[in-house]
Amino acid sequence: MSVFWRLVLGYYIVAVFCYNRPFFAWRSRSPWAAAAVQAAAYFAIGGGLTWAYWELPWPLLGIWKVPSVVCLAAFALFETFNNHLLVYRSDQKKYHTLTFVAHDILALLFILLCAPTHVLYQTGNLVADPWIIFFVGALVVTKMFNLFIYMVEQDKYGRDYPTMDESFVTMLMRLIFYLIVLLPGWRWVIWFLVWLWACRMARRNRLMDFSRFALYFSAFGATAVGFLTKWSFYLQP
Repeated sequence: MSVFWRLVLGYYIVAVFCYNRPFFAWRSRSPWAAAAVQAAAYFAIGGGLTWAYWELPWPLLGIWKVPSVVCLAAFALFETFNNHLLVYRSDQKKYHTLTFVAHDILALLFILLCAPTHVLYQTGNLVADPWIIFFVGALVVTKMFNLFIYMVEQDKYGRDYPTMDESFVTMLMRLIFYLIVLLPGWRWVIWFLVWLWACRMARRNRLMDFSRFALYFSAFGATAVGFLTKWSFYLQP
């Protein structure tokens, strides 16, 4: 599953640069140029991370054995279209959360169906690259959770897109929750409660401006992802 996790990491790295208000505004003005840049980013970053596996035959949609570049190009084109169709359309009025989650599921499913799984067959290990999974988890709890929370609150009360300051503060908050869970033993529980209390106080005193939902989803969502990452390290011999 090395190729799968590396492609997922590449997918989320592109999200850092392409899932933001300036890029969405540019995409509205110049859709073809934005699509070309996004497709090239998916191909280049995904290809760079999986360079060592290019000689393997890759299963396009789990059906045809094709060269790796064919799968990489197919995913780049698919995800560019998927992103334009389902993520932050200027004319969208509701169902932001549903379309965002559907977009992510479709992207991950496409990657799964195109990634060679010879490592899983040979070793039975689903998480052959724990450090790759660590970085995937870090991007999920920072960038992707940031977008998910925004989509939920957009559906709930039509909130504005988060400012750069708000995004940075909330992403840092979740990253700290994520890293706390990775501490050895049970000491993480104490630090988790301390950090949760500090965030609650900062929110109550208006030092950090985010909703109650954002706070608790950040805390427990980042903790859940942290446990999965921690589990991947424990699976290593």
